[in-house]
Amino acid sequence: MGLGVELGRRIYFDYAATTSLREGARRALVEALDIYGNASSVHAEGQRARALLDDARRTVAGCLGVRAERVVFTSGGTEANNLALRGMVEGFRVSGSQALRKKVLVSAVEHDCVLDTGKVLGAEVIPVDGNGVVDLAWLQERLGKGDVGLVSVMLANNETGVIQPVREVAGLAKMHGALVHCDAVQAVGHVDVDVDGLGVDMLALTGHKFGGPKGAGALVVKPEVKMVAQITGGAQERNRRGGTENIAAIAGMAAALAEAIEGMDAEAARARAIGAELRNGIRDSGFGVRIEEVAAGVEKVPHVLQLRTPGKKGEDVVIAMDMRGVAVSQGSACSSGRVQSSHVLRAMGFDDTAAGEGLRLSWGWGSTVAEAEVVLAALRGVL
Repeated sequence: MGLGVELGRRIYFDYAATTSLREGARRALVEALDIYGNASSVHAEGQRARALLDDARRTVAGCLGVRAERVVFTSGGTEANNLALRGMVEGFRVSGSQALRKKVLVSAVEHDCVLDTGKVLGAEVIPVDGNGVVDLAWLQERLGKGDVGLVSVMLANNETGVIQPVREVAGLAKMHGALVHCDAVQAVGHVDVDVDGLGVDMLALTGHKFGGPKGAGALVVKPEVKMVAQITGGAQERNRRGGTENIAAIAGMAAALAEAIEGMDAEAARARAIGAELRNGIRDSGFGVRIEEVAAGVEKVPHVLQLRTPGKKGEDVVIAMDMRGVAVSQGSACSSGRVQSSHVLRAMGFDDTAAGEGLRLSWGWGSTVAEAEVVLAALRGVL
C-alpha cells in the first residue's frame, strides 16, 4: 500500500495542473448560483447579475493594478491566449495592406495553446537557452527586420517554473513597434504580477491555477489595443467576447484571486519552504537513480519543481507514485493521453529520451512541508 494511502489520504502535488477550491471561492461560487439573471438583461434579476459581474471585474482588476474595463472574462487561459493571438492577427488583417505582412513570434517553451495557435497563424519560434530562457539576442535581431507585429512570451513556464524576462522582451518589442502578449497563467496568484510594469499589451490568467473554479479566466488588454472577437454573436465584454458570462465561476475566480493576493507573502514563504525540503531531500542519498533538477539556479516561481530521473520514463514514475497515493505529473495536463516527450525539455536541448524522463512536482495554498516529506519517501520507494 502507498505511503499516502497509509496516512489515510492522498497527497496532491499537481497544483500546476489545477488546484482545489479555496473556501472563499467556494462560498462566492455557491452564493452566485442563486443569482440566475442574465447580466445583459435590463430587469432587476439581470441587474443583480450585472452587479455581481461588475464587482468581480473590479476585484480582478484591482488585484492586477489595472482599470476594470481592461479585463475581458473568458472560459479560461486557453481561450484568453487564443483571443489574444487570433484576435490580434485578424486585427492586422483588417487594418490595411502594411499590417497584413506583420509576423507573430512565440517562444519555444510556451503552453500548447499558444504554440499550436501560433502554428496555425504561421508564427516563428523564439529559441531558448539550456535553462529554457528566451534568447534575447535572437529576438532583438529578428525584431530588427521590422515585420513583427506581435510577440508572445509567457511569464512562468508551466513545466519548469522558470520565469521569463518579460519586461526585457516587452522593451525590445516596443522599440520595434510590436505588441506583446504574455501568458501569465502559472504566475498570477503565486508571485506579484504588475501588468503595466511588465510593459505587456495583453496578459492571460485563469482561476483554477490559484484556487478558483474551472471555467473562468481573463485577458487583460490595454485600451488602445484593437482586436477582433473570436466568439461572436453578442456584445458582451465590450464586444470582445460574445456569450453569456459564467457569473458563478467568475465570482469564484475573483474571490480566489483576492484571497491569493492577500495571503501571497505567507503562501510564498511556505511554498519556498516546501521547495527547500524537496531539494534537500533529493540531494540526500536513498534514491536508486540520479535525480536532476531541470533549470537549477535560474529564477522560478516558488511552487513548481521539474526533475529528471535518468533511465526512468516520467510516465512510469507518475503511475507508480499514483499507486502510492501521491499525485504528480510529467508536465502540462493539457497533453494528457499523448505519450510523447516534453517539447519544453526538447527546446532546452534534451534529446527525446531525456525529454521523456521529466517529473513535475507542484504544490500550492493547501500543501505542507509534512506532505513534501511523504512525497520524498514515496519517490524513494519508486526509484
